[in-house]
Amino acid sequence: MDTNLLKYLSTVPVVAAVWMTFTAGLIIEINRLFPDVLYFYLK
Repeated sequence: MDTNLLKYLSTVPVVAAVWMTFTAGLIIEINRLFPDVLYFYLK
């Protein structure tokens, strides 16, 4: 692989964007599979 591409992919904004996209997707899927889990804990 090109070293410039590896250098770009390891920069903080790229890593942060990938991490936040992964986290948002994980939260969305958990809420899709187990809706209103927070509601059950508060009840």
